[in-house]
Amino acid sequence: MLSARAYSFRQKSRLAISLSWVGGYTNVIALLAVGTVVSHVTGSATQFGRWIGAGDVKTALFFGYLISTFTFGAVLSGCMTESAKRRGWRSKYVLPISLEALLLALLSVHLNFRGPARSGLVLYEATGLASLAMGLQNATITKISGAVVRTTHLTGIFTDFGLETVQYLYWWGDRLAKQRTERAGRLLRISRRHPTALRLLLLLSIAGSFGLGTVAGSIIYARWASVALVPPIAFLLWMVYVDWRKPIADIRELDLLNDPELRLQGIISKLLPAGVVLYRASCIRGKAAHRAPNFQLWIDRVPEHCHVLVLAISPLTRFDANAVMDLEAAVGRLHHDGRKLILSGITTHQFKALDALGVARMMDVNNLCPDLEFAIARAVVMLEDLRPRPKVRPQFVPA
Repeated sequence: MLSARAYSFRQKSRLAISLSWVGGYTNVIALLAVGTVVSHVTGSATQFGRWIGAGDVKTALFFGYLISTFTFGAVLSGCMTESAKRRGWRSKYVLPISLEALLLALLSVHLNFRGPARSGLVLYEATGLASLAMGLQNATITKISGAVVRTTHLTGIFTDFGLETVQYLYWWGDRLAKQRTERAGRLLRISRRHPTALRLLLLLSIAGSFGLGTVAGSIIYARWASVALVPPIAFLLWMVYVDWRKPIADIRELDLLNDPELRLQGIISKLLPAGVVLYRASCIRGKAAHRAPNFQLWIDRVPEHCHVLVLAISPLTRFDANAVMDLEAAVGRLHHDGRKLILSGITTHQFKALDALGVARMMDVNNLCPDLEFAIARAVVMLEDLRPRPKVRPQFVPA
């Protein structure tokens, strides 16, 4: 769940919507407890300039402190995710999400034992913890979504909504101009799957989730202030648990000499053509059921000289609808580039999941192989078919 390599647009959307309410919830709790918002960096920068101009350096420094802690939270998230990437961890975002839960827990303890405050060291401690947590969350979801969404403020959300709305209306106008009025109903059904419509729905959902978080936070803090931060803490810990319980597979090039499933390691390493490359989708916990990897991001890393790709799939790999659509898109990209993909180790259950959305038919059923040796033999034959045939010049035969 918390691996960037595993996210389709739908999965990124679910994660962004889920985390947005945490941003709104924490922001309103900070506002009610200490009298200031912690995730609105634009407002903090405005206040900083205002009080500098008014000559009130002490107040200006407080808003400068909020900007610094939010930025430091983003830096911490970047350091954690980059370190996890360099160490080869599958779930690169568990650490920042866990740290955010810890910071919110410390904030809850702080508010219960030291009480709400509007000045002094207590104010700096409370706002610093909340602002640091929001910087962590914003940077983490930004990294996961590829800078598509933010979850702790709404300025960019409504800006994007305005721009996307214009694009959507122009698209509607162009299509209606080309079609008869009675076909407007069909156009409406098509428009629901249009990328701009999906993007608009995502932006509205994020804004609604943020607003719902502020309402819920206000109600709960008014009635049960001492446990007001328990819901977001519990939700973040639940996300970490789900990610640990069902991890995400990663794809790496297969070791021809040491792979345990290759019974002819030495021979295969010598006979395998240069255009065929073997990969394995594996999980850090080898005997645990796991989600399928992000196939499109894997395709981005495959060298251009590789014409036939053999991917060994574990029988414990689970293909849900998002994974199947991701695989279908990857197969389409390979087909466009004149390359082929062969899956080995496919079980009956996995074949049914792939066939349900047409991926098996798109790939050719012969490219879904039960074992690795058969897949390699299939790849060698396919490579020969992909190679251009030499042109034979017609010979002149004198009369």
